[in-house]
Amino acid sequence: MKKAVRFHILLLAAAVLLSVAGCNSLGPDNNYRMPRDFVRHMQSEGIKVSGIRPLDPKPLSAGAALEAKIGNSNIGIYKYDITNKNQRSRLEKIRKSKRIYFNGIPYPIYEISGSFIVVGLDKNKEKQRILQALRSFK
Repeated sequence: MKKAVRFHILLLAAAVLLSVAGCNSLGPDNNYRMPRDFVRHMQSEGIKVSGIRPLDPKPLSAGAALEAKIGNSNIGIYKYDITNKNQRSRLEKIRKSKRIYFNGIPYPIYEISGSFIVVGLDKNKEKQRILQALRSFK
């Protein structure tokens, strides 16, 4: 009887540890933030953003999106609400494939930080600085 109780306690403890580890695999906890917050964060990191405009998040199954002009090119900033089952699932698929498809065209996703991805970094001269800002966005 004692062995069965110990086994169940051990099993419960393992389940708790795995669920906590799963949350950490998403990166920083920034789900409460919005794309505009990331723009402000980039500006505080010294990245010059010369304009922003809203984007429709639906084509990428995201919850919110903005386009930001940095240098001579634009980037898309997409936020997935990880409390929403469908958006969380979509973000996990992106994490595994490291790309998204827009109108059948693949776009690389270099990094995912918590609930956020950035699209259109290929041609941007500030790519490394933007990725660094994404990593530190909490």
